[in-house]
Amino acid sequence: MTDLRENLGLLVGSVATAIGVAISWLISSQIFTTLVAVLVGFFASYFLQRITQKKAWKREYSVKIAEEVYGGLFRDVKWIIRRLEEKYYGHLSFQKWREVQEDHRYFMVDERFRKRLDDFSQRVEEYNSAFIKLENTILPKITNEETERVFNVETDKGARLEVKYVERRHNVSTSPNIIKCLIYQIHPKDDALRDKSEVSNVECPIQIPQRNGKVFHSRDLAKFNEFWESCLRRSKRDKTYKFVMEETDKLLEEARKVKKEIIKRIEEPWKI
Repeated sequence: MTDLRENLGLLVGSVATAIGVAISWLISSQIFTTLVAVLVGFFASYFLQRITQKKAWKREYSVKIAEEVYGGLFRDVKWIIRRLEEKYYGHLSFQKWREVQEDHRYFMVDERFRKRLDDFSQRVEEYNSAFIKLENTILPKITNEETERVFNVETDKGARLEVKYVERRHNVSTSPNIIKCLIYQIHPKDDALRDKSEVSNVECPIQIPQRNGKVFHSRDLAKFNEFWESCLRRSKRDKTYKFVMEETDKLLEEARKVKKEIIKRIEEPWKI
């Protein structure tokens, strides 16, 4: 047993000595330097290729998102901004994002911006609902009630102002939309004559369809002005009216910020 241990120890020592001599020879020779250079070059090339490939994948994916999501969103937001800058009061469309919400593209947008787009879309929908209620229910109710009070007639359609005038020797007759005029806070007569530089013989007959089927006629513009001012005061006090007026400016501010974020994401692939 002792001889075996001595022989094993001698063998291990011999192998270790041989390995040490071989390493010393390699270190002192050009072969070791070449081998190290080859290994370093291989790993450097491998990792560089991995980084380049990841960048290519990331750019390709970013381009896909830009084409399938952000391009359509940019058009919608740009349209909303243009409308709100023109002080347009009416239905706004953010349809592209609603479509994206329904399929896999929703998860192609990062979570933080996705939440912001969800919130903006919700605000647009709330604005649209409020405007529809204002235009179709609240303001018609106000005009009907004030028509009955001021003109002492029973009606379901309110007063209608017909503006007649002569322009360049042509007779013109138009009936401004009183509901729209209340929304934009412009007197129906002024709305009809807006951008009319040369008009004459202006007349403003008033017509009110009554519940009994007859039509009430009047030329008392002072009465109509009383009716108009009363409608305008009541409209401005209405909470839905206030919301629509205030939210128009707030939506414009947020739409501009969203547009800037969308542009940033569209440009991102070309910076990778």
